[in-house]
Amino acid sequence: MTNPKAVVPLATSRYQNTSLIIDSGFVPVRITLGPPRWKLGYTLNGQIKILAPSRWIFAIKDEVEFDEAYRKQLDEHGVDQIAAEIGRVSGAFGDRGLVLLCFEDILKLGEMSCHRRSFARWWEERTQQTVPELWWPDIRARDQREEDTNEQPNRRQSKR
Repeated sequence: MTNPKAVVPLATSRYQNTSLIIDSGFVPVRITLGPPRWKLGYTLNGQIKILAPSRWIFAIKDEVEFDEAYRKQLDEHGVDQIAAEIGRVSGAFGDRGLVLLCFEDILKLGEMSCHRRSFARWWEERTQQTVPELWWPDIRARDQREEDTNEQPNRRQSKR
């Protein structure tokens, strides 16, 4: 499926971005194997299990190897199955957009450290639908963050 008929708006963020998640108006959805172990300032309204890296992929420490293995997992499920899951969750909440959540702080570790951003790149390549990251409005300008992201070393310190 390269052009879904009904495109569900998507964004990504980390669980800790409470105000951005609430302000987005999107449905907060978990894409991690486990939930956060702290009280959130909002309600998680679903989970898309097939977007969570498997345990063996989670154990991969090299970012490039992790990204390749995770993208292979996404390919195994395929766009149609993933779109159906996205549509199922969105449909349960009045066809609202979804914000896909995980733990990673990409401002510190870079986008390659994070499966939500790997999914966003993979999804855009296959559907032409952009999946933006919700950014903290009071942190540096996005251009500076992207510049910093490109300078991150090849390391993962994940809680996926």
